[in-house]
Amino acid sequence: MLSILSSVWRWRRLVWELARRDFKARYAGSALGAAWAVLEPLVQFALYLTVFSYFLGMRLEGRPGVGLFGVYLISGLVPFLAFQESVMRATGLARERAQLVRHVNVPLEVVLAGALTAVLARHGVALLLVVGVAAGFGTLAPAGLPWLLGGLVVLVVGVFGLGLALMIGGAFLPDLVQLVGTATTILFFATPIVYPVTALPRRVASWVAFNPVWGGLHCFRVALLGEPPEIGSFVLAAASAALALAIGTLVFKLRRSQVPDLL
Repeated sequence: MLSILSSVWRWRRLVWELARRDFKARYAGSALGAAWAVLEPLVQFALYLTVFSYFLGMRLEGRPGVGLFGVYLISGLVPFLAFQESVMRATGLARERAQLVRHVNVPLEVVLAGALTAVLARHGVALLLVVGVAAGFGTLAPAGLPWLLGGLVVLVVGVFGLGLALMIGGAFLPDLVQLVGTATTILFFATPIVYPVTALPRRVASWVAFNPVWGGLHCFRVALLGEPPEIGSFVLAAASAALALAIGTLVFKLRRSQVPDLL
């Protein structure tokens, strides 16, 4: 792992340039350009809030306000969508950047770091919007900000570890992109993101704590909604992220030399 990180650091200027180009390419040709990085999440937040709060009438138990449920909703959506887009992008990245890998001989970990930096930067803008919304509704808990930082660390470590393995796997198995997309969709609905935990049957709710994604997402809600921290869930999420990093590093080190030939 240290050799991978040192390689990313040595090539940090290229990582930044790849991330910058990736960020700009997403909005290339549009009249508003990078302004969509703000407008896009705002439109998504408004749609989810309208459907789940007003049309379906979903509320938090003991906290009936529509705005409070809106903060609950988007505080879970932002980190999950960052996770989902990161792993999806990593899975198809080797084939997407085949020319760069084969002819320029850029290390795979540098290509991955650049792509993930761009993805996380876009969702970082959305997170700042959520913090502003939470502050506006008076739910932001400054004492919970260390938990928010912990959630961010778990997210970054987890997606980089998974990205290392999925980048290699996607080079060997093109269908892995569809498999990962289906798996993350199932995971989205299996995690209390668009519904509160209290909406689940008691037997099902007891298993939520064993969902490592939930442990990471809940850290964001500790800071943004003032919810009590769940230390056990956070420990599980952190351990899962560390395990993903260890397995991803192993897969990457064993198989990365074969990737240029596959492409």
